[in-house]
Amino acid sequence: MYFSIITNQILILAFLAIIGVIATKFNVISEEVKNSIAKIVFNITLPALIIASVTHVELNHELLYNSLLVFILSNIGIILLFTTGRISRKILNIKGKKGNIHVIHTMLGNVAFLGYPLFSALFPGGEGLFYAVIFHLTQDIYIWTVGVYEFNNSKDLSFKESLKHLINPNIIAFIIGIVMLVFGLKIPEYFDATVSGLGKTTIYLAMLYIGAVLAQNPMITAFKKPEIYMLIFNKMFFIPFILLLIINLASSLFGIHIGNIAKTVVVMQTAMPCMAMVVVLAKKFGSDDVHATENLFLSTIISLASLPFIYFIVQIF
Repeated sequence: MYFSIITNQILILAFLAIIGVIATKFNVISEEVKNSIAKIVFNITLPALIIASVTHVELNHELLYNSLLVFILSNIGIILLFTTGRISRKILNIKGKKGNIHVIHTMLGNVAFLGYPLFSALFPGGEGLFYAVIFHLTQDIYIWTVGVYEFNNSKDLSFKESLKHLINPNIIAFIIGIVMLVFGLKIPEYFDATVSGLGKTTIYLAMLYIGAVLAQNPMITAFKKPEIYMLIFNKMFFIPFILLLIINLASSLFGIHIGNIAKTVVVMQTAMPCMAMVVVLAKKFGSDDVHATENLFLSTIISLASLPFIYFIVQIF
């Protein structure tokens, strides 16, 4: 049942992204509109989705235990991705800004714009999204520390400025949701319906945005670049499999068991295609935003097949 859900969900996301591409090509979505969509999603609909989902989760010992394991595994997964990116950059001799983008995109996945809608649909009870947010918050730490360093050796962004980026509407929404969860506070029905409805628009707006980003540059050249295929193999197949192996070894050797939903989320978040926001950051820091768009384009296309495959592998192992 779940396998058909994820396949259907991926197809829905794909068609939404295609609509975004077409709308951009016909100038229905301009550069200004695209940027406005990103702001609406990041500052309004994603926080609404987080609050609506987190407050509907039942707080218990198992949730807390799995959350701790998800946080630990998120760090392990991201560090493995980063290390693999640096090794493959050296092996393939990818120089300069393109090499930096290779490392950053190997490390960072589209865990919010793609992950949130996917896990919200796959696990309607809210538990899946809860773990997805933990992974996202963990990744945020690496974006504004290791990621910024890779972009420009930390010359243009101070530690204080990096820290400021970590305090964003999504983190605030998660904190609000956690406080309400811990103290048993319930959202009034009319407000809950408003927040939930607003949060559900995330899937549509986020995928229109991704489609608009993909439509920015002619991407046929992406298919001819072996370094992108190496990135995709490492990010979307190899490291998720290694992380799954670590989880299973921890369970069999040390008796450290993690719930199936938590395991599925953390492995699939590790396997997400390249992060859309890296394209924006590459432009901001004067890096190779064209190559970043190529990474995003090809990895997103391949994710239509890879994410159902990874889900299937997690379930049988």
